[in-house]
Amino acid sequence: MLTDDDLRRELTAAFHEQADPIARTVFQPATLFRQAVRHRRRRAAARAWSVAAAAAAAAVAVIVALVTLPGQPVTTASPTGLLLAAAVTTPPPASTASRGMPPFYVVADHNRPAAVVRTSATGQPARTVALPSGIDPKLTQVTAAADGRTFVLALFSLSRGTQFYELQVTASGQGARLTRLAIPPLAAGEVADAIALTPDGTRLAVAIQAVGRRGQIEVITLASGAVRRWTATRGGMPQDLSWDAPGRRLAFFWTGAEASTDGLWLLEIRAPGTGLLSGQRLLPQTVGSDEVQSALITPDAHTIIASVTYNGTAQVSQGTVVGGIVAISAQTRRPLHTLLAERAAHSSDAGSYITTCLLPSIDRTGDHLLVSCDQFGRLDRGRFTPLPGATPQTAVAAAW
Repeated sequence: MLTDDDLRRELTAAFHEQADPIARTVFQPATLFRQAVRHRRRRAAARAWSVAAAAAAAAVAVIVALVTLPGQPVTTASPTGLLLAAAVTTPPPASTASRGMPPFYVVADHNRPAAVVRTSATGQPARTVALPSGIDPKLTQVTAAADGRTFVLALFSLSRGTQFYELQVTASGQGARLTRLAIPPLAAGEVADAIALTPDGTRLAVAIQAVGRRGQIEVITLASGAVRRWTATRGGMPQDLSWDAPGRRLAFFWTGAEASTDGLWLLEIRAPGTGLLSGQRLLPQTVGSDEVQSALITPDAHTIIASVTYNGTAQVSQGTVVGGIVAISAQTRRPLHTLLAERAAHSSDAGSYITTCLLPSIDRTGDHLLVSCDQFGRLDRGRFTPLPGATPQTAVAAAW
């Protein structure tokens, strides 16, 4: 029989492997997209049934080729899927694009117990905050409130499990105070796969993975420590948490073994019941020949921001749009515009290769995103600006 310590060690090993930097996998052009979606689904199914098995499946990834540069004219190439058919946004000038963005973002160091406060305009470090010793940096999660100065971190260690800390940043960003929150840690054998603060900073949503259990979400009231939990009746995992502005609806991206339930869901947290999949599915994971890899809602809940890849079997040529970040209407489920386009590329040493973009964080306006494709950066109204602090990985802990 496994002890609590055994469970912690298994979780640490599994998630540690999952968070390792992306390893390049090369595909023949004729099977590129079909194999990419198989890897995604195999990873999801494995994690739904076993954290340890999932980590091994997640080690298979494909690396990105982002060849659409900010400000360059773009043309639509065929074939594309239903979602990627939306016109690519022409980004506004940099001064207009960045207007209203948060002043700082926080990135948890992937290799050491530290969190770095960086200025959003340049990415320059304003303050480095030491995190408690003994944590596994690759399991750290970060989220932010709408004030741009309140952050919460989930920190995992073998001895203490998953605990939660508040990071308060001063107006200049050069001062920061880390305080452990007076809420219980997660139960033994549980790890936070994603966290999200309500915009007012009063409640924390936690997507939980546990050995031998189904995925679940907790919403914790920080002032009282009160917890409400939703669980699924089938195997799978919730990820990519995002709140609407009033903090009444929580979106999460569900990946399981059944395509009929995969995709972006909206949970009314004031509604009765504890069924995680009892809410509304806003967007399925597969739309025609397009595969939604992750998705968030904007604070007004009118728009879905999705990372999408084309997984059809039609022949593609260099420059064809095969992935990107797409804005989709939450009401009609139709694409509005493509915020960032990824195009098929070929290199002499690696053949054809693509990957998906990660969506670590969306700001209180919904106009500014932290993203990680072939490089980490901010996406402001369709204009991408590279930022330091994170390298392309299967997990990036950053928020603003």
